[in-house]
Amino acid sequence: MTVNFLASRNRSGCIEPLDSKAQGFRAHAAECRELANRCWHDETKRRYEELAHQWLELAEQRQRSA
Repeated sequence: MTVNFLASRNRSGCIEPLDSKAQGFRAHAAECRELANRCWHDETKRRYEELAHQWLELAEQRQRSA
């Protein structure tokens, strides 16, 4: 497992390193948010926002298990 020593704060405010998988999940979430912001169709926008939320949940799970 590759650990990047860029730090993030977890829910309790403690600083912890980010691993590359969690960073990748967050990058996917950011991409989905960007796509949602560009959508005019409400249902498509909602689906991209939901995907972004799911990617962020995966990143948090990854951080907790790392």
